[in-house]
Amino acid sequence: VSGEGVPLALLSPYLPERSDGRDWLLNGDIALDARIRPAGNAWDGSARLTSPQGGLRMSRRARGDLVGYRDLQLDADFNPQRIQATLGTGLSDGGRIDARLATGWDYAAPLSGAVAIDTTELTWLELFSPDIIEPTGTLAGRIALGGTRGTPTLGGQARLSGFRTELPALNIELTNGDVRMVAQPDGSARINGAVRSGEGVLNIDGSLDWRGGDAPLVLNVRGDNVLASDTRDIRAVIDPDLVVRYQ
Repeated sequence: VSGEGVPLALLSPYLPERSDGRDWLLNGDIALDARIRPAGNAWDGSARLTSPQGGLRMSRRARGDLVGYRDLQLDADFNPQRIQATLGTGLSDGGRIDARLATGWDYAAPLSGAVAIDTTELTWLELFSPDIIEPTGTLAGRIALGGTRGTPTLGGQARLSGFRTELPALNIELTNGDVRMVAQPDGSARINGAVRSGEGVLNIDGSLDWRGGDAPLVLNVRGDNVLASDTRDIRAVIDPDLVVRYQ
């Protein structure tokens, strides 16, 4: 299989559906060179995918890409027992992501890998909430993967520092954000951090763990004198004490 100048826009129908019903806007193109042959009930072969640059936008009116990259290269080798892949790409802010992964086809196959990221490009956080506008800060991390493909474990650490964003719907600004994720010996990871809103500070601590249960991400959110809304209709200063579980 080979291809040149294949537009990324062809992938749009296969991306997760947006909550507003609109289409994702992908720009850029890829080149593909792959050799694949069947081997029993699995596959044997290799593939290389490259792209000089591209990105993802929420709308045609957007001032820039939510996620932008340059010089992307993905290499994969696979046989009936093993899948190995490496990814390297620069980011539009001058940052970079490098990753490697090795596992098998089976859900219980051993997993090993690593992800390294350094970037100040945080506009992709807008994907998680329509209320977040133009987030800034620095994300740096070195994450090791282990366990199995179905239940991965984490090693290493990551940090989001100098975080700032606006929430126009509530007319508030979050500043001085600092969040750390540090892997634990049991393969889970602890999350600790804080962010300022108004005169108060919102503190976050929790865990990320795929080993059991249906909510791998659990966060405790606490704070004092936190500005939660400052609109013409309501001004609210709260002392939250919440547990958030992400299924």
